[in-house]
Amino acid sequence: MDELLRISLLQGQARAMLVKSDALVEEARQIHALSRTATAALGRLLTGTAMLGAMLKAPTDSVTTVIRGNGPMGRLLAVGSPGGDVKGYVEHPEVDPERKNGKLNVGGAVGNSGTLTVIKDMGLREPYVGQVHLVSGEIAEDFAMYFTASEQTPSLVSLGVLVGEEVLSAGGLLVQMMPGASEAAIASIEASAGMFAGISATLRECTAQEAAQQLLAHLEMEILETMPLRYHCGCTRERVERALLSLGKDELKDMLAEQGGAEVGCSFCNRKQVFTAEELKALIDILEHREA
Repeated sequence: MDELLRISLLQGQARAMLVKSDALVEEARQIHALSRTATAALGRLLTGTAMLGAMLKAPTDSVTTVIRGNGPMGRLLAVGSPGGDVKGYVEHPEVDPERKNGKLNVGGAVGNSGTLTVIKDMGLREPYVGQVHLVSGEIAEDFAMYFTASEQTPSLVSLGVLVGEEVLSAGGLLVQMMPGASEAAIASIEASAGMFAGISATLRECTAQEAAQQLLAHLEMEILETMPLRYHCGCTRERVERALLSLGKDELKDMLAEQGGAEVGCSFCNRKQVFTAEELKALIDILEHREA
């Protein structure tokens, strides 16, 4: 089962999130027909975005993460919510460069020059936007840079995906120091950093709770909350209708004249909504009635 554990460490001097995300990454792989490298890249981004989403407060809040690198994979985008829903896509899902040192070359596909942008929509007049330059394009290091530079929170981030013909394991671990942590607490976390690197291999063999015990028990771990995660788009025909109405009467009339209807695809779930000429005329009638 995909889930996120919210964890206290060292009697509150540090906090952690541990994520198991096998099923949602596999669903993304199937929806987008992702190559192995694209599966690893988007899987890492979805896992990191799930962590950011879990930090939001209100149910209607959302966070969007965008990676724009100079590699052939192009743009990667993911959206997360405080309820555990995530979704995302890759601009060029077929990209699958040669392996590097026997491992999937995510950094080569994403690129090591570009940006990671985090957009938090919390119902305010303007969303919060934080942006950092990519460190490596391997995504975990880029998230660590975001937390350190944009949120002023020194963080250890491990994100991983094991993929064969399908996703074998996926997940991540985030460890952050709390304000006022002692030097001894900081040293304890730093000394443990090497244990956190192979998170996907650890999660392949055990549940999220078992992984937490294996990796964090020596740090006075206390699991505070367990939250289910899923890949969920949430697009509906009604939402697409609202999007079409927002285009305006003239745009819809042009669409009717040139295409005889409309077909709208969703980037997150690849479902298509088809509107016939009569249905498009009905939307135009709604807009004309509003103007009357």
